[in-house]
Amino acid sequence: MFQGFHATPVARGRVEYVFHWRLRRPTRATFDRPRNVLSFPGLFPGLRVGSDMARALDEVVEARQRRTTPAHKRLDGRLASLAAAVRRGDWGLTVSIRGANHEYAVRHALSLVNELFLLLQERYPEYLIARFGLSAE
Repeated sequence: MFQGFHATPVARGRVEYVFHWRLRRPTRATFDRPRNVLSFPGLFPGLRVGSDMARALDEVVEARQRRTTPAHKRLDGRLASLAAAVRRGDWGLTVSIRGANHEYAVRHALSLVNELFLLLQERYPEYLIARFGLSAE
């Protein structure tokens, strides 16, 4: 499903990844090597803090870190942690990686991003149509 993937080194030991995945609009991620943080800034643009959609996305992120979540879906807090926030009207996701657990963290992050898109497709299709050019069919 990945298309058009490329990585570009940017300032201060960071790498920006751009790839087409799921929708027409490219997905962007940044890995900050010195901080060991993978972020998806502006993953979902045009959201207000406290909106129903932002709360629904936040709930999925929080659930991934709860002990009550099945182990195969739960992020092991000893290996990585998740945070989500709306900044300048865009909802973003951040993964703080502990130690050398990059493969583990990236695998879980991409699985989570996929789940978030599925949530939007199910509950907020009009948002995906307006912001990402998803077909209305």
